Amino acid sequence: MSRTVAYIMPLPPGAHPGMDTVAHGIAAGIKDADAELRILPSDLRDPHYSIEQNQAVVAATEAGVDGICIFTLDENEPEPAVWRAIGSNIPVVALHKPKFETTATVTVPNFYHGIYLTQYLARHLDTDPNVAIVGGPPILDDDELVEGLLEGGKRCGFKFLNDPHNPTYRNQADVKGAGVEVAKRILDEFPDMDALIVFNDETLMDFLPVLEERGLLGSLPVVSRNGSPAAVEAVKRGDTLATYDYGLTELGLTAGRIFSDIFLNDADYQDAFFCPTFGRVIDEDAAETYVPWNERAPEVELITGLE
Repeated sequence: MSRTVAYIMPLPPGAHPGMDTVAHGIAAGIKDADAELRILPSDLRDPHYSIEQNQAVVAATEAGVDGICIFTLDENEPEPAVWRAIGSNIPVVALHKPKFETTATVTVPNFYHGIYLTQYLARHLDTDPNVAIVGGPPILDDDELVEGLLEGGKRCGFKFLNDPHNPTYRNQADVKGAGVEVAKRILDEFPDMDALIVFNDETLMDFLPVLEERGLLGSLPVVSRNGSPAAVEAVKRGDTLATYDYGLTELGLTAGRIFSDIFLNDADYQDAFFCPTFGRVIDEDAAETYVPWNERAPEVELITGLE
């Protein structure tokens, strides 16, 4: 390969299928430009992840990579390192919009995903329902989603039983296995809930066995976001109502194609914006036309490091 794109990945490869499919999408998007993807993890579970992000971007810049992709966790970071990269004529593409300029940003309407998902859920509930909600880590895209869920629930007349900003009701690690205690806590504290909103599908995977233990699987209306193959299977089984497929693979594919356009066509972007898809609710009917992530972009080995 004659070119290298470094992806500052928010979780290590293998830790989160949704994050992996983003990386697979980037790899697919740059393939025709004779470029390979290299991963530099900046683990969102580390309270000092912003320092790691800056250090990773600096390392990629000093290594002379041809492009850098960042997943925006904090909209203020890693601005210093990004400007250093751009000043070195290395294009930087962000996933989710930071406050500072980049070469381009691939963004999706996280807030409105929350609106759409609550509107869908409301159509399956009686008026004034009691709804529990599970939040995620304090990062940009999940915070925007949760704000949309709260606003959408308010518009739909939901009576939220808990505050998803409270760490007690968040899966702050954002990986499967870390949400089990949250699942037990919420089901213990709110046994009379009419519905449950889980911010993402990985956390949902921790809730399903707990719901089954409590005899609630398939009877308690549950929705989540990500559109993962595992969550779609849960919908097909009748375990949950729906998952919101917001195009994680497409997020990566679009970023990869931006790099390819720069490499092959000398495209000159300056703080450009791209939205690959608004996404859609995958319920029992929509599941028939769902395309799994690995059919949107092939799974490839995700190589960590620049060597």
